[in-house]
Amino acid sequence: FAIEKRIERVAVSERPRGDKKLGARFNESDFRGDEVAVTRDLAKSYGGKQLFGDVSVLVTAGQRIAIVGDNGAGKSTLVKIIMGEERPDAGFARLGPAVKAAYLPQSVKFDDPYMSALDTLMYETGCSAASARNRLGSFKFSGEDVFKLVGDMSGGEQSRLRLCSLMSADVNLLVLDEPTNHLDAASREWMEDALGGYGGALLFVSHDRYFIDKFATRVWELRDGAFTDFDGTFEEYMLLRNERRAPPPRRTKRPAMQKKPPRTDAASLKKRADRAERDIGGTEAALAELALEKEQYATDYIKLMELETKESELRAQLDAQYALWAELTN
Repeated sequence: FAIEKRIERVAVSERPRGDKKLGARFNESDFRGDEVAVTRDLAKSYGGKQLFGDVSVLVTAGQRIAIVGDNGAGKSTLVKIIMGEERPDAGFARLGPAVKAAYLPQSVKFDDPYMSALDTLMYETGCSAASARNRLGSFKFSGEDVFKLVGDMSGGEQSRLRLCSLMSADVNLLVLDEPTNHLDAASREWMEDALGGYGGALLFVSHDRYFIDKFATRVWELRDGAFTDFDGTFEEYMLLRNERRAPPPRRTKRPAMQKKPPRTDAASLKKRADRAERDIGGTEAALAELALEKEQYATDYIKLMELETKESELRAQLDAQYALWAELTN
């Protein structure tokens, strides 16, 4: 036997690309100065539970920041405070003086649910009917779809309509809260294509591992009331977290006073070695099942973190089982 390698990075397969490309693009406004957003000693609690505290950060032009954490950790609350839609318990948050921000919340709301998609876009952007139809077509609203009432749309359709409206705005800070939650595969691909050509600052909340890996150059994590700011990609951040969670290396040499198990009872030793070998087989089978489960949850980074913690524990267990088996058979 040979001990398997330590935890390997999750392989994220590329999403198939379709033939149709998104025609719309964000119109970035001229930006002067590096300050996009700043917070100082920011804190927020709900019901006696601290969501985060002492959050002091500076967001500069062109940064792409993913906000990650468990459900209920305060990600959306942090975004709302930065956007001025909610007040903190302590500290402050402000946008830079030259910032023009666009915000896509989790729950999209329109002023008039009885307006059509076409009328809504014309009303919000001031564009012509022909221009509105072209933009809507880029977001999969075609034919009679442009006359569909906003109130009759699904959550995914409303998100696409709001994105279509945002894309026509002159923005240099784009804030997205779970932007891929209600989108079908084609709409997600189109949005990713648009964001790929966007050069402004991007601040987004997401559970989508593919989306985070593709866009994040900085990671904010909210966990158990603590805030972590990591300058780097999500993959780099997860590697660092895994290294910190990994159990300490096992000693390769026995202590001086430690003795091998007595070999006087050969039958007993063989019985123990056979049991250790069965344990090894069981742990390896559990690791194989875990690998399949990680593929199943490849786009849910929170579930992946749970699975990687379990994998780390199983590999530590496997190391101990191999060590025992080697001791019994040498």
